[in-house]
Amino acid sequence: MALLVVSSTDLDMTSYVAETLRAPFPVLSDAEWAVFYRYGMGSGFGVPLPGSFVIDEEGIIRWSWVAPFSVVFTPPSPEELLAQASALG
Repeated sequence: MALLVVSSTDLDMTSYVAETLRAPFPVLSDAEWAVFYRYGMGSGFGVPLPGSFVIDEEGIIRWSWVAPFSVVFTPPSPEELLAQASALG
């Protein structure tokens, strides 16, 4: 199992955030939003909406959560994401 984060910021900002947070996982830059569009993510106020995906080894999305177009939302907890990923076996 692997965890990674895709950021909508340019490489310099993505690198800065990853270093500042001391992220123990890869943080990838997608300044052109190609990955966001590919996964059907919407946008609001000039930025893509956040989402979480559990993808199996064959690249099939097995579970997903996409933020609603709202200023208030509750993303899945780390425990929920881990449970969804663990359910893959």
